[in-house]
Amino acid sequence: MGLFDIKARNKSFLVKNLWNIHLKADSLWIKWVHHFFLLNQSIWEAQAAKTSSPLWKTLISLKDQLIQDCGSSSSAIGTLVSWTAGTGCFSANAYDFFRLKGHKVRWDTVVWEQWSLPKHCFVLWLAVLGKHKTKDRLFFLPLDPSCVFCSQEQESHDHLFFKCP
Repeated sequence: MGLFDIKARNKSFLVKNLWNIHLKADSLWIKWVHHFFLLNQSIWEAQAAKTSSPLWKTLISLKDQLIQDCGSSSSAIGTLVSWTAGTGCFSANAYDFFRLKGHKVRWDTVVWEQWSLPKHCFVLWLAVLGKHKTKDRLFFLPLDPSCVFCSQEQESHDHLFFKCP
């Protein structure tokens, strides 16, 4: 539907800070992090203490997730390097890495056309998924199950869209 995964988006922005700490970027905050948290070790070896700030704990857990997903810290660094050298921006590549990916459907370009009204797209989306509130799905309500158009068969998604005369 074109909505961002907020958690993946947040991780993509946080991993940029992790990358800047790794590069020892010239900013006051990163110098402070190296002085107070890293103490002559790399970010890939650092751990969070119980008294650490929530931001530092999140950065360390994100680093651990990257290492786990990539296999090793050197693979994680290689992944981050590819995000900087690849097409697009760092945050877009990171977002694509962290977002949940479902299976690709063939009908998405038909349903979510640019020129269509959102109401029509939504109705078509429900039709493709078979999720319209037809009477066979509203079995818990005391309704006459026959089709409102032909009164010959039970109203269902298949009947309304493909078989109703």
